[in-house]
Amino acid sequence: MWCATFKISDTLELSINNIPIEQVSSVKSLGIYIEEDSTWHSHIDKLNKNIASAIEGIKRVKPFVPQSTLFNIYNSLVQSHFDYCSLVWGNCGKTLSNKLQKLQNRAARVITSSNYDIDVDSLFHKLSWKDLKSQRQIQNA
Repeated sequence: MWCATFKISDTLELSINNIPIEQVSSVKSLGIYIEEDSTWHSHIDKLNKNIASAIEGIKRVKPFVPQSTLFNIYNSLVQSHFDYCSLVWGNCGKTLSNKLQKLQNRAARVITSSNYDIDVDSLFHKLSWKDLKSQRQIQNA
C-alpha cells in the first residue's frame, strides 16, 4: 500500500511512500511539452526543430519527386505538427505563433521554388493553404 504526503510551504513538496517527487519546470505528455508557467516555449522550440528538419528533407527530395508527392510529404511531416493538439498550445502568444508561421512560409517557398521576396499570401493561394492563424480559427469554430 502506498501513501502520498503533501507539505504546505512556499513550494509544494510531494512524496509517495516518503520518496520525494522531483519538481520539474517542463514535462512531455502525449507529445506535448507542458511548462509550469504555461508559456509553451519548450513545445514550440521542439516543434520548430522538427518542422525545420522536415523542410530540409523536402528540399533534399524535391528534385526527385513530383509536386504532388511534396504535398504529401508536407502534410505528413510538417502540417501534422502544426495540427497536433493545436487547440491546447494554440494560444502560445504572438511571438511564438510568428515563429511557427515563418516555418510554414518557408515550406511554401521551398515547395514552390519561390524567393523570399515573393508575397507569401499569393503562395498560399496557389497552394490552397491557409495560414496557421486561419487554421486555428477554423478548428476553434
